Amino acid sequence: MVVVVTAPFHAPAPEWSHVYRDVLPMHLLETILLLGGTVLLTVVIGVLSAWLVAAYSFPLRGAMRWMLVLPLALPTYISAYTYASLFGATGTISLWVHDLSGFRPDIVGLPGLIVVMALVLFPYVYLPARAVFASGLREQLEAARMLGARGSRRFLRVAVPLARPAIVGGAVLVAMETLNDYGAVKYYGIRTLTTAVFRSWTGLSDLGSALRVAILLLLLVVLLLWWERRSRIHRQQATDAVPMVRQRLTGKRAALATIWCLLVLVSGFLLPAGKLLLDAFTIDRTDTWAIDLIALRNTLGIATGAAFLTLLIALFLVFILRHERKSWTHGLVRAATLGYAVPGAVIAVGVMTAAGTIDRQAGLSFTLIGTIGLLLYAFTVRFLAVAVQPLQGSLTRQHSNVDDAARMLGASPGRIFLRVNLPQLRPAILAAAMLVAIDVVKELPLTLILRPFNFNTLSTRVFEMARIEQLREAAAPALLIVLCVLPPLLFLDRQLARSEG
Repeated sequence: MVVVVTAPFHAPAPEWSHVYRDVLPMHLLETILLLGGTVLLTVVIGVLSAWLVAAYSFPLRGAMRWMLVLPLALPTYISAYTYASLFGATGTISLWVHDLSGFRPDIVGLPGLIVVMALVLFPYVYLPARAVFASGLREQLEAARMLGARGSRRFLRVAVPLARPAIVGGAVLVAMETLNDYGAVKYYGIRTLTTAVFRSWTGLSDLGSALRVAILLLLLVVLLLWWERRSRIHRQQATDAVPMVRQRLTGKRAALATIWCLLVLVSGFLLPAGKLLLDAFTIDRTDTWAIDLIALRNTLGIATGAAFLTLLIALFLVFILRHERKSWTHGLVRAATLGYAVPGAVIAVGVMTAAGTIDRQAGLSFTLIGTIGLLLYAFTVRFLAVAVQPLQGSLTRQHSNVDDAARMLGASPGRIFLRVNLPQLRPAILAAAMLVAIDVVKELPLTLILRPFNFNTLSTRVFEMARIEQLREAAAPALLIVLCVLPPLLFLDRQLARSEG
């Protein structure tokens, strides 16, 4: 981050005047439009779905509770490619509609991308909102009901305001994922700050301008984080931890609730996943299956290595948080976990610039750029917070009296952590490893920039196929990504459901 922020002092930018005058205005405008539209639509879909599942009983409610998490198994760029192959100008469904009515729908554009990204990203809002609605609002909602408030009024005036911190937190995650996306916005022709970074670097061969665009992207991230923190001031989130008693819906209301959840599930997961299955098994793969298997091997290897390295550092950081009393060390730990808030393209540009400087000046017998080690380092920077959060959350639930007792018996902080704290962290360690691995498998911009030469992962393989309009050929590696992500995602949702009661 220091490399990126100090770019105006060390990185010349010969094309900056052109980028500033002709590139940035429209890229910034379309970034804000995409960001605002996606966040607004995800909040509507996520909050309404969470409220229905948490507060009511209706047909298929039990299945919908966990199936509405499935869209997270689809990276945004894969869902965008699939929808383009169905509803683009030459898409299967668009041509069928044109033959019947003469009208040809085309989803490839800003409004279409907003809808597609919202259908994939809404679980970031759905999960925290569902957790609060299911186990944190019973007493408040009962009080509102006794005062005569009907269902919709209780939802709008009681449930949503009390769950606002969780909803805003999920919305900020959606915003971060939107800013990080490159594959979908590139294919749909949307000009965002992330595409401006790539355009300045690869199109204009001006690393300095790319770094300056990255600074603007960082400022936008800081603004989002400031808004999220400010939204929590004087706001109290309900935490009575009493499971909600669900109201049984009947008749038309039950049918509408089921239809809504089914519509969200079909649009967000079943339709694109079904298209991937159909293409993967109907197209001849004899020439490319070996390449896809190599990409799968590379993906699993990178995900395993990144998860292991990130966990080691995360365990060291939570050890510091648990046993180090100095406030400045806690500040350094918080600073070390800011990477998740930074788009992958920004981290990649900063890491590449730093590695290039070391390669030129250190006189090493090898280069850092284009190595697996540099890629793993960048993944660790990006996803360290993903590992620290579940570990820290689990550690805070361990009573400090146990540590004090061990300390009185002469145990050092390191021994206490290894013998007392660490055994109780095993479920959180597994969850942290899965979360990091899921994010690494789905990550595209960072991998695209920092991967070694002639090294493909499943995400870069899908991107390369889509770039040359071979969308059906991209179905098999895209399906492999979904199959890699789906089992750990369902496991984590099951663990979350247990905590909700």
